[in-house]
Amino acid sequence: MKVLNLKIKNIKCFKEIEIPFEDNGQIKNWSLIVGNNGQGKTTILRSLALGLCDESGAPALLAELHGGILRENEEKGFIEVILKDENEDKKYQIKTEISLKGNSESVFQMICSLNSKNKTTTKEIGVKELNNIRNKIFAIGYGSGRTITGTESYEEYAVVDSVYGLFNYKYPLQNAELGAWRIKSEKNLDELEDCLKEILILDDHDQINLSASGLRIKSKWGDMSLNSLSDGYQSLTTVIIDFLSWKLLHDSNNFDLRNTSGIFIIDEIEQHLHPNWQRNIIRVLSERFPKIQFIGSTHTPICALGLNDLDLTCESQLIKASYTNSHSEVELFDMKENYKGYRIDQILTSDIFELSSSRSKSIEEKLKEYRNIYLKDSSKRSIDEQKKLENIKKELKNLPVWETEQDKLTRKELIDLIKRNKNSPND
Repeated sequence: MKVLNLKIKNIKCFKEIEIPFEDNGQIKNWSLIVGNNGQGKTTILRSLALGLCDESGAPALLAELHGGILRENEEKGFIEVILKDENEDKKYQIKTEISLKGNSESVFQMICSLNSKNKTTTKEIGVKELNNIRNKIFAIGYGSGRTITGTESYEEYAVVDSVYGLFNYKYPLQNAELGAWRIKSEKNLDELEDCLKEILILDDHDQINLSASGLRIKSKWGDMSLNSLSDGYQSLTTVIIDFLSWKLLHDSNNFDLRNTSGIFIIDEIEQHLHPNWQRNIIRVLSERFPKIQFIGSTHTPICALGLNDLDLTCESQLIKASYTNSHSEVELFDMKENYKGYRIDQILTSDIFELSSSRSKSIEEKLKEYRNIYLKDSSKRSIDEQKKLENIKKELKNLPVWETEQDKLTRKELIDLIKRNKNSPND
């Protein structure tokens, strides 16, 4: 099952929004949400997770939210998720209504079949078909405050358990070493090791081993256990094995890392990651799990720019959440189409992140002050203003203009080449 569309009404900061996850019949492999703090990024992800849960599991997730999930002063709201079963080319609508009853929120859910025009059919879904639909939904969710190690062990899959970390940041992930042993029993350990080596950006000669003493990584830093590694290594390793462990519990009969299909929800994907990892994480996850639908959020332009590194056949979109008047709205961006070739600092100052400058705040203020004085007629500047102008000019004399020293060198070489061509006798 993949998500085709999400509609929410009267949920937290949103009055009513709709987000498509397909375009001309092509499902988006990657959807990344950006926006300032408090604009609704996490709310979108939690709404999707709630909509994928069944009626009995959703209340447990709502109970984790202080103040509930309904928009202020509203007594009713809904989350509508449209899913597609790609194997059988069927579409379904799950509508979750949330109502305020006293001091608590109650949940009522309906599932309908859709026709080719996304209209509900009159055919009633029986219990057997309903269970079949539910069993085909595989979704996992990770919150921004996710733990870096796993301690839990589960015996069966349930959406409410696999997305619980989006609502309770203390909710433990699955034990990574136990998960690795389970994967080994399915004869997929070699593929897991290759997958982790690429995601962790390890060298070819580095090794990931699973022994009686646990999961160990042998690299230039030595032979270390998983718990001895940095937060970034532990977090990524634990999340990937947690994800695969859930998939193994969901469908052990068709467990294949390359062909694993489902919905992967992750808040602030850049957590614990160095910029080098942030730059590669989206591409690597997409290449390793081409049939997974990734829906996440980020605060960094490095991850946003990572959408441009995806294969041409991999559909993606950037979703910007922003607060206007009394509620938040969403806007869709095509990174490949409209931001091709952009640098990270250019993304920061674009209409996506809206920073006024990529320089430090103090330098930006000095440049602004210099510009305001400079634009005055010299005869109208005061002695103090003229003195300040000279002081700022001296202070910022060696302010770098180019992106890197290599850019500076390239420009010089280009200018020299132009000069040589102009002085050429054949010119």
